[in-house]
Amino acid sequence: MRAAGFVPTTATHNVLLKAHCSDAAAPIDDAVRLFRNIPKPDACSYNTLMDGLFRRSRRAEAQELFSEMVANDIAPTVVTYTTVISWLAREGSLDDALEMFDEMVRRGIAPNVVTYSSLIDGLCKGGRAASSLELLDRMVKEVKPPNTITYSSVINGLCKEGRLREAMEVLDRMRLQGRKPDAGLFGKLIIGLCDAGRPVEAANYLDEMVLAGVQPNRVTWSLHVRINDAVVTALCAKGEVGRAFRVYQSTRTRGISTEPSTFHLLVEFFSQKNNLDKAAHVVLDMLSERCIPDTETWDVIVSGYWSKKKVRKEAEEMWNQLRVI
Repeated sequence: MRAAGFVPTTATHNVLLKAHCSDAAAPIDDAVRLFRNIPKPDACSYNTLMDGLFRRSRRAEAQELFSEMVANDIAPTVVTYTTVISWLAREGSLDDALEMFDEMVRRGIAPNVVTYSSLIDGLCKGGRAASSLELLDRMVKEVKPPNTITYSSVINGLCKEGRLREAMEVLDRMRLQGRKPDAGLFGKLIIGLCDAGRPVEAANYLDEMVLAGVQPNRVTWSLHVRINDAVVTALCAKGEVGRAFRVYQSTRTRGISTEPSTFHLLVEFFSQKNNLDKAAHVVLDMLSERCIPDTETWDVIVSGYWSKKKVRKEAEEMWNQLRVI
């Protein structure tokens, strides 16, 4: 460009700066030198380099750059604040992120959905789901509808903290907004309910997930297996015989695999409940999937049949006949 007589503009420098900062293999010091050679860096220049510095864990330099930007009378934009807030939240510096958010609002810069989502995600991961709910309400009041990622962060955070009632309310709000929960979102709530000893509610949400047409694919296959196994296991732990078997049959009908440990649990569960027909049904399903029952599984079902008087009596008679022979 220079050889042709063209003088690089700030926009030209920004393109090159973006390339340096985006390339993980490129030394960030090269980007810093390039930035210092820009005659008149603008907000985009500062934003790009700050993101690059944060990305390489050079937070102190990034924050110094922010202070320099303000000192040089270059007004921070929504992108500037969102970049800083997002990285502070990722690093777990939640108080600093909230302080930056408040400063942003005081300056009259309106946060966008990305700003809110970044901060909410950090708060939820940091065990401060209550604060994330306040921000979620604020988004709605400002007519900035939360997206699926935002809702997913909040529900996950609430489930981790055992605040399942609020998580269910947020899921309802999400659906009223016309957003469809995916397998990951349903899974967080379902597994949370199972862990809390509320398997019937978990099974109800599993039914909702199936009715909503959320089907497994190559990406979500293992997640669907984990969700269904969790519900069956939790129902067995609560003695819900009929519901456990219905969920199991539904899983089979939809072609979702069952873990060997869950197979064994069902055999043991039905044998203890003296429901040997269902136990035998599960064993046959295991064999059809080439999942060979181990010795413990065989012992459970054989012991169940052995406890039947008729079977024991006939076996004893046969044994006596063999002894005579």
